[in-house]
Amino acid sequence: MPTSVPLKPEMEIERNEMTSRTLTSDNTSSPVSLLGLIEGELQKVEARLIAETRSDVGAVRDISGHTLLSGGKRLRPALAILCARTAAAQRTSFVYPEDRVIAAAAAAEMIHMATLMHDDVVDEAPERRGRPTASAVYGNSITILTGDYLLAKSISLLAHNDENLHVVRVFSDVTVTMAEGEVLQDVIAHNLDIPLETYEEVIERKTARFLAGCCETGAMLGGADAAEAAALRAYGHHLGNAFQIADDLLDFLGNPKKTGKSLGTDLRDGRVTLPLIHALAQADSETRESLRVRLAPPGGAMTDADIAAITATIQRLGGFEAAQKVAEERTERAIKELRRFPASPHRDALERLARFVVARDR
Repeated sequence: MPTSVPLKPEMEIERNEMTSRTLTSDNTSSPVSLLGLIEGELQKVEARLIAETRSDVGAVRDISGHTLLSGGKRLRPALAILCARTAAAQRTSFVYPEDRVIAAAAAAEMIHMATLMHDDVVDEAPERRGRPTASAVYGNSITILTGDYLLAKSISLLAHNDENLHVVRVFSDVTVTMAEGEVLQDVIAHNLDIPLETYEEVIERKTARFLAGCCETGAMLGGADAAEAAALRAYGHHLGNAFQIADDLLDFLGNPKKTGKSLGTDLRDGRVTLPLIHALAQADSETRESLRVRLAPPGGAMTDADIAAITATIQRLGGFEAAQKVAEERTERAIKELRRFPASPHRDALERLARFVVARDR
């Protein structure tokens, strides 16, 4: 069992320097190149994350810092900020509550960090984004407990402001729903006969409602009325579905050096995702049986050859094309929700971000 490893001095320096890093990039295949408009606010979110994870308990601080330093898209904080700015642009005499928006954006990322830590324990993942996972370095038990700490910390961060009751409710509901989604995903693992509706329920609970919640809280903090908040929530909901389907596709078709995980990880974990569901629906009885054998090989361990054969079959049966089409349809539905708002730099950034989701390579 791995033991707790203290945060090295150079890692502590890196934590301190994160707030001064530019979050823009010339790499158009990265979401950060789309977010230069809110670079300053994202840097404040980064600083808040560093401050909020400085627990007096050294192990908690070290493990939180390890996960924080692994980077990530910071998609959830970006959505909260962009939606807040989009809503606020409609109000001529509105005082923008930047500190509350930054706190909500940081809380969203802390929830995300916690779920990643828990996922890595469940999946027994040795790496994430090219770095050892917290569980691989520190062990499962202490990583789970630190993930619990981050979940509690995210709500505590918001609850200290009495004006944030609605935001606390949204994120609390989101966290409950995500846990239910993870349990459902585990219950149906290795079941090739799940209906499309069950898969949709999993991604709805795991991903879509979280992104919808980030957008809704941003909208509320930006002074949105009920109709505007509903539109931005719907935008996040459709975006979340598209995002998860794109992730499903990358598990088959992505470049491991960019995605940070091996091809076929979902298959090895028994996750039946949209490309495979579409392929199974098109397969004849012989092909279905061949897929079943590949997905549950007699030796018990799926080989790279099995992954390649399954991928080729899904490709032949149009599973990837069908899944990509669904993701693109969801993206267009997300963008349609933005039409309620007049063109502005922040609204346009939300549209570009939605289009990026289905075209990304990581």
